[in-house]
Amino acid sequence: MRRDLTALRDVALGEEQVCPTDLSERLRALATRAHRAVGVVVTRHGSITHAVLGRQWPGLLSALRVRRRQEARNGLRLILAYEQGDGQPTDADLQLLDDARLDLIVTLGHGGAGEEAYVVVPRDRAAPEIVGPLPLSALGGESLGERLVVADAAEAARQRTDALAERAVLVGVVIPGRQMWSKDDTLLELRRLAETAGAEVIDVVTQTRRRPDPASLIGRGKIAELRALKEREGADLAIFDEELSPAQQRTLEEELGIKVLDRTALVLDIFAGRARTREGRLQVELAQMMYLLPRLTGRGVLLSRLGGGIGTRGPGETKLESDRRRIRTRITELQRQIDEMGRYRRTQRGGRQGAAVPTIAIVGYTNAGKSRLLNRLTGSEAYVEDKLFATLDPTARRLRLRDGRDAVLIDTVGFIQKLPTQLVAAFRATLEEVAEADLLLHVIDASNAAWRAQRDATEAILRDLGAADKPVVRAYNKVDKIGSRSSAADLSDDGVLVSALDGRGTDELLSVIAMVLPSTLTRAEFELPYEKLGQLQQLLQQVYGRGRVVRQNYRTDGFRVEVEAPDAAISRIRKALSGADE
Repeated sequence: MRRDLTALRDVALGEEQVCPTDLSERLRALATRAHRAVGVVVTRHGSITHAVLGRQWPGLLSALRVRRRQEARNGLRLILAYEQGDGQPTDADLQLLDDARLDLIVTLGHGGAGEEAYVVVPRDRAAPEIVGPLPLSALGGESLGERLVVADAAEAARQRTDALAERAVLVGVVIPGRQMWSKDDTLLELRRLAETAGAEVIDVVTQTRRRPDPASLIGRGKIAELRALKEREGADLAIFDEELSPAQQRTLEEELGIKVLDRTALVLDIFAGRARTREGRLQVELAQMMYLLPRLTGRGVLLSRLGGGIGTRGPGETKLESDRRRIRTRITELQRQIDEMGRYRRTQRGGRQGAAVPTIAIVGYTNAGKSRLLNRLTGSEAYVEDKLFATLDPTARRLRLRDGRDAVLIDTVGFIQKLPTQLVAAFRATLEEVAEADLLLHVIDASNAAWRAQRDATEAILRDLGAADKPVVRAYNKVDKIGSRSSAADLSDDGVLVSALDGRGTDELLSVIAMVLPSTLTRAEFELPYEKLGQLQQLLQQVYGRGRVVRQNYRTDGFRVEVEAPDAAISRIRKALSGADE
């Protein structure tokens, strides 16, 4: 059966075919033989990407989301043959159509004259359109193009009825001698942050000043320019690349008459929209509370608009009252809950240390490809998206090194220049994984023109976290995007060139990690008489499972083995041998 499923992936469909008759017949035959549903996932170009046995929707949905652009159809369709019945699509399949943002679903059954099919197409904010029952012969003539018109029209209608994006003006202040990044690089990153938060950037305004204005950061003339721009372009929001003091923010809101955010508030807003786990949501809320506490007095335009738009996600209006005592009480409660989760995380980490399993923390600038590299190295399916801060919650996966050792590879939140201090404080329990790791895998986006500044910003944050003395392996990722540029050769002297997308360089990276990762195992040699081997078999299994065999030799008088294993496992074998000798 496994061979038959694998063979399905070699089938090629015509680009205009919903489902050719020969494919539908093969799927129905396999479903009948397996007594389970059998399906394939097909791209718009007609290639099969997945073959599915049974309704393993959670794993399939995770795989499909890798391809999905936010809130858009992902260009895939599912053809599913039921093991019995008339092919009428189930509620679970209809839910998958929406959850995975599929183009359409084809279901195949065994009712009627022995061959029935249905085509299910999404509709705008309504139940999907179900076409059928159709004979398999008619299904073979169904045009994919005609069905995609329906699906794409539904998607376009849905997007038109969604709330319009806020129109934002970006404001950058250049202070000579204080800029680590070029003006263009930092404003490009601010634009990406704004777009990640859902804003439509309509203009970018900059000003060069010897020192920031203490009252409004920018000068009076630039404020007048922004006010005119707001009136002319209908801006709803001004986003400043520098952190604003509470007084500066109030002054700017009063002068401009629109919502004003700084880089810190924007990053916090993105985190609030991306946090998925309970710990992540608590940490983001704590960071927002710490940021908002000094800004509760005279919030002006921003306070009047809480609950809608960028910069307002997260705690919500009821948690932002002017009563500072209640806010501080909430901060204390959040810190208590996060500390409890931190203790649980430390217990888990202690278990790994007790078992002598080394940990490797993946660190790097946001969107450097850390999660995709974790998937490539471990064969897992952690969530991946080409957006800033796609990963907020740590993900741990087992990694087998080239020297036979097992390690735990931990994906962490991406860093960014001017990382808000509130986030560092709130995420301290999560960032402990970095400080306590045995090795840091620093992933750098080699295709980014500002990779040096991103690398330096990450290393500065690592120093602040007390992790500057950790062994580090640098992985220059996305070399598939830089081609044969001369810079690639320069990078190889400083790290390993890899592509998480196509796997280039990952074997070398695993070898380098194995060489650099400090050994947490003790080497020992044992001579085991054959008559005692059975008594020690269970202990030997622990050594094999938690360490590695360096050398073994079968001799006439017994079995000699040299191993590297945790101290506890070696001590138990020595104790057992001592008792056996007595």
